[in-house]
Parts: sequence; structure tokens; C-alpha cells
Amino acid sequence: MKKLFYTLPACLLFSLLSIGTTQATDEAVPPPPKAFGGIGVAWGPAGEGFPVGKFAALLNYTYAETDGIRLHNDELNDNVKLTKNVACLKFRYGIAQGLDIRTSTPIYGIKKKVRSTGDTDHFGLIGDTAVALHKVVMNQANNDPFSLAFDLGVILPTADGGKNNNDYTGNQAWGAGGGVGLTYFLGANRLDQELYYYTFTEGKHDYRKPDMFRCLTGWAYAFNNTFDLGAESHLGWDGKSEKFDRDMNDARWEWYVGPKAVLKHKKSGTTLGALVTLPVYRHYDSLTPSDGFRFEVKLSKVF
Repeated sequence: MKKLFYTLPACLLFSLLSIGTTQATDEAVPPPPKAFGGIGVAWGPAGEGFPVGKFAALLNYTYAETDGIRLHNDELNDNVKLTKNVACLKFRYGIAQGLDIRTSTPIYGIKKKVRSTGDTDHFGLIGDTAVALHKVVMNQANNDPFSLAFDLGVILPTADGGKNNNDYTGNQAWGAGGGVGLTYFLGANRLDQELYYYTFTEGKHDYRKPDMFRCLTGWAYAFNNTFDLGAESHLGWDGKSEKFDRDMNDARWEWYVGPKAVLKHKKSGTTLGALVTLPVYRHYDSLTPSDGFRFEVKLSKVF
């Protein structure tokens, strides 16, 4: 009886201490850090939404050099080299809960060099601007299994279509399309998937840009609130362009994959990311100078 007298209070005290320790442990465990999304210039927000009334400015920069002229899967020669400097200015604004609008305006600077003669040519300037509405229909933060969103967009003919723009970068054509994006968080891991398709009207010089399809896949791991590492996959298809209503038989497939790193400054709402991708698969129906690598940087600021 005396043993029971001492044992019961001891068990009760141990239970209370265990509960208190468990609660303290639960309260002490912070939520996992959140990884940033895609770095590549073609990337949108996938399945994520944007806070109402918030405004974001983003700048993408891409540097690429071609490694030869290719036909189908083969490199034929290295007669022409293209050096590409492309900046893309983007804006994003939260209109309502789960609904935001985005714009994207590319600025091209491309140098063409013919190796046999040493002749060079430059073309670029402002390309056509994309405007898209982004609607979130599922949100993992609201206990949905993942975040899911749909895009609906138009391409505005903001390029001048003159001699400094070639027909592919901008010829004052209209376009329209849409896409779907999915985002899934698992601890400090983030997975993104985007699919979108756009088509174009005929623009200047009786030229119609090809329909395009993009499949963008990304993974990122947030080591903390400041630093992420990850990888991205950019798979793209461009159909046949048209000149004077005739197919040019110049469809292409390109698949580039590579690692990325991201620095985040939560207090100022600033993010800086870098991505390097290399070709995994390339197939061209016509002679095409092809990028041997792509180096991309993204700088974003939320106001």
C-alpha cells in the first residue's frame, strides 16, 4: 500500500512532465523554410497565387552561345555563331484572392557571326509583350493535396517589326494561349510543373510565328530562409512557321536541364537566382543554330 502511495504520484508527475515536454517540443519546431519557384525566363508561378494588392517587379537575363548548325539530331557545321543577350522585364499584381495578372516584355540583343568571312550582324530590340491572368483553383495551404492554377493570356504586338527585329523575335503579330501550373511542397522540398501552349496570327512581312508548347519542371530544396538549391527542366516545341501562307518545315524540339541556386532576403522581399542549363535532346526539321548552353539570372522584388 505504501509503495502504491509513492508510485501513483510519481507516475502522475512523469506524465505531466512528458506532456509539458511534448508541447514545448511541438512549439519549438518551426515550419520548414519555403523554397522559391522557377528561375528560367519562360517560367511562370506554376500553382502558386499572389497576395492581394501586392506588386512585384522581376528581371530575367539570359546569355547563350550556339555550338553549331544542326539538322535533325546532328551537328552539320560550325559556320554561324549566335551570341544572345536577352533581358525580360516582368510585372505581377494581385487583383483578388487567388487571381493575379502578369506581364512579360523581352528585349533582345543578338549578334550573328559568319566564321568563314568574319562578317557580323546585330538584331534585337523590344519583342512582343505577353499579358496573362493567373487563377488558383486549389491551394495546398488550405489543405488541398497540392496547389493548382490556370493561365489565360494574350500576346501584344509591341515589337516594331522593323529591320532591327527579325521575324521570329517580333513582327507585330497577335497571339493567344493558356496553361496550367502545379506546385507541391513536401517539407523544405518544392516541386513545380507547368504546361502551356500559344498560337499567333500573321504579322509583318507575311510571316506567321510557329505555335509553341512548353513543359517546365522544377525542384528546389530550401536549406533555410536565405538559400535554395535545385534543378530545372525546360522542354520546348515550336511548330512550323509560315511565310506567304506556306509552311517553312522548320519545326523543332529542344530540351535543356541544369542546376540552380537562389538567394532570398525575406525582409526586403528580394530574391536573386541563377540557373545553368545544357542540352539533353535537340531535333530540328531545318538548318538551325542551336544553343550549346544557357545561363540565366532572375532578380525579383515584391512591394
